[in-house]
Amino acid sequence: MSKKVLIIKHSIRVCPAYVATFFTEHDIPFEILSINDSDSQSKLPDNNTTDYQAIVSLGGPQGTYEDDLYPYLKWEKSFLATQLSLDTPILGLCLGAQLVADAIGGHGYLGKCGYELGYVQYELTPEGEQDPVLSKVFEAQQNKPLLLMHHKDTFDLPPTASILARTSNNYIAAFRTGSALCVQFHPEASFTEFSEWVQRTRLTRPELYGNLDIDEILQQTKACELQAAKSRKIFFESWWNSIQQE
Repeated sequence: MSKKVLIIKHSIRVCPAYVATFFTEHDIPFEILSINDSDSQSKLPDNNTTDYQAIVSLGGPQGTYEDDLYPYLKWEKSFLATQLSLDTPILGLCLGAQLVADAIGGHGYLGKCGYELGYVQYELTPEGEQDPVLSKVFEAQQNKPLLLMHHKDTFDLPPTASILARTSNNYIAAFRTGSALCVQFHPEASFTEFSEWVQRTRLTRPELYGNLDIDEILQQTKACELQAAKSRKIFFESWWNSIQQE
């Protein structure tokens, strides 16, 4: 029996979405660790485990700099660092990417440009143009992949990491370090998930969105959902194929 993929979930509001769909459709076994659940925190895997063929760390409302408030993030950073040393393939999504950045000696913090929301402009670096995942996604989508952003935090990286893409705000959108591919965007999220995140924030913390035209962003996101589904599919197919070849 093949090893499972571990999906680390940080919030009941941020579900695996297309990650689980992709694994199910391809008969790839997986398990979900709801790390914010107190019951799960008593059953965390050993840092040195070799039980998983890959790890996917999802997004969440926490900040990497809030690990005093959320002590399980300290464990996850240590776990991810050890798994990197074991060359376990890791996919970090939004908060997951920020946690990997911290785990390798980087620094996550509140960005200065406010929220990046919806479909933004990406620019590949020379390293990104050669990347086995991002190059395929960008090429297949005429350099305009529809990959959703919903974040206010960003991070700095040590020189050992390779930056693959940036946004028009000069935020890091994707990087690689060892066996990890990390992206600030949400390739797992459809309009359904994105709309839920936006509407919840709009109701509870509307000031966070500043002067963004939320209705326009939602309308654009909904209108582009068909093409966005292709971006999601290409991203995960390319990532999975790339780690199978290693």
